[in-house]
Amino acid sequence: MPGRRAAALCAAVLLTTAPAVTAAAPAAPAAPAPREAVPLTPESARAFTDDRVAALLEEYGAPGAAVTVVLGGERVATAAHGYADLAEGTPLDAEEHLFPTASVAKSFTAAAVLTLAGEGRLDLGEDVNTYLSEGDRLPGPPVTLHDLLTHTAGFAEAVEEQVPAPLGETLRATAPERLFEPGEYTAYSNYGVALAGYVVEEVSGTPFEEYARENVFAPLGMDDTEFAQLADVRADRPLVTSHLADGTAVEDPHIGNVPAGTAVTTVGDMALFMEALLDGGRVDGEQALAPGVAEALVERRSGAHPATTGLGYGTYQRRAGESPVIGHGGDLTGLHTGYAVVPEIDAGVFVAVNGDDAAGANPMVDLRLAVLDAFVDTFAPQGYPAGAADPDADLGAYEGSYVTSRRAASGPARLVALFDNVTVRDAGDGTLSVRGALASDDRWLPVEEGVFVAENGADLLAFVERDGAVAAIATDMNPTSVYTRTGALASPSLHLVAAGAALLVLLTVLVPVQRSGTGFTLATRLALTGTALAAVAAVGLLIYAATDLAVAQVWLVEGSAALTVPMTVTGVLAAVSAGLVGVCLARGLLRPFSRVHLPLAALAGLVLAAVGAVYGMVPLPF
Repeated sequence: MPGRRAAALCAAVLLTTAPAVTAAAPAAPAAPAPREAVPLTPESARAFTDDRVAALLEEYGAPGAAVTVVLGGERVATAAHGYADLAEGTPLDAEEHLFPTASVAKSFTAAAVLTLAGEGRLDLGEDVNTYLSEGDRLPGPPVTLHDLLTHTAGFAEAVEEQVPAPLGETLRATAPERLFEPGEYTAYSNYGVALAGYVVEEVSGTPFEEYARENVFAPLGMDDTEFAQLADVRADRPLVTSHLADGTAVEDPHIGNVPAGTAVTTVGDMALFMEALLDGGRVDGEQALAPGVAEALVERRSGAHPATTGLGYGTYQRRAGESPVIGHGGDLTGLHTGYAVVPEIDAGVFVAVNGDDAAGANPMVDLRLAVLDAFVDTFAPQGYPAGAADPDADLGAYEGSYVTSRRAASGPARLVALFDNVTVRDAGDGTLSVRGALASDDRWLPVEEGVFVAENGADLLAFVERDGAVAAIATDMNPTSVYTRTGALASPSLHLVAAGAALLVLLTVLVPVQRSGTGFTLATRLALTGTALAAVAAVGLLIYAATDLAVAQVWLVEGSAALTVPMTVTGVLAAVSAGLVGVCLARGLLRPFSRVHLPLAALAGLVLAAVGAVYGMVPLPF
């Protein structure tokens, strides 16, 4: 989902971080034992799609959900619940309606790349610049197709509004900076997968959309699936309407990074795709995908730590361990999709939800994920290994602040890193305390060296080492990124505390303590008052965005002035205030209290602006 997921994530963590960094979470319940698996049969599959999904739709409050289940090479259950369009009252039809796939399309793109590789026309280990014209080549260390398909190329997150343009032109205009060396860390990248699709276009000499249709969709019999902008989807099948949580219809977005998320499909076509993944590329016993393509899609190809989930080509594991679950999810504003295949039971499930739901404020908890989790927990449950506190253990080596690897290098999208981070502390009783907006629990128990399980059984985390030192955290819940360790001064928690304290100090200038004075003292107080008011406006707008996910997405994608102008004004006025305070001190114009108060207020304004600059709210000329 180009650009949108990071924006949604930022809005979600803005809403959830504050209590997480100021108070410990309540004691988590003991981890529940894994449930006994329900045998998956056509009958139990239909009960799941008809009854369980309907119950979840009512619980989460989304407009509609369509779901299909495959088992043993056949589609055994399909259902649709709710509405395709709330305003029109159109019932959702699983057999008729088209769904945008969003990032599920990455699996199709990987299949196209692997098809060309199987023909010997691409080498997944070769520098992609080999396949690109001079004007399209990447600077810096070589990046391979393997890196692109496993999100390990090291690209920064690119959150930009995209306009209609050919794929190559879009990629040139939105090329992100590098945060990591290729292969160093996982960091989900829409740009990277789009670039892989562009390589397909360049090498095949065929527009990417056409190549995918002829070499992936047609052989599989996916006749209703295509890469196309939603506004251009053929009219012979109705396209569902996407909805915000309040039921408002969402306009069809333009997605410039076509291979990363611009396909549409039906639940029937997704059933064919899952059948092929589970049977070596065969559908109804006939080889549809080129040999080796399906295997490369479902096999683990990369991972930050062997104990946690990893990535295939164009896929990721939803669960590791003895019974891996592989698939992909996709998100647009008002639209959420996902599929999961479980090779151990030769089954798969696909779900599409055409609306943000009651849990839409948190992109890690929504109806789509609830359906996928319910399917796996019902038919292929698997618990995490048990952990046990070791009071004699010294866990100090793991302490520190860690920031998401999926972060922007510039602009207000850097706010994601300010809030999507975790702080690790040795609890002193043989466990770790892990706090953060998306942390599954506060208390974590050791499983083995460097591996910990949440006390509530919700997640597993492992520490990644580089050159003998802890460098990052990998979690089982999210294989598409890690948390990289930061230095003490780069800690987002420290920055939040500093900004909060600075704001409180700055607000004191709004309380009148001296009404008389010279022109310089009055000008100084006026400048400081302006600094405080600008800071309040900046923080207020940030809080407003945090309370409205749709607003946050638009502001981050468009780089709205609402996120930059107030804090920039704060910085300018703080600098002016500091200069005026210096003049007043030099001329002895301040009373004893003001000699301390006003310099502190000016410093507070500068500190607040500095934090804003670190996170892209104050544009810098360098």
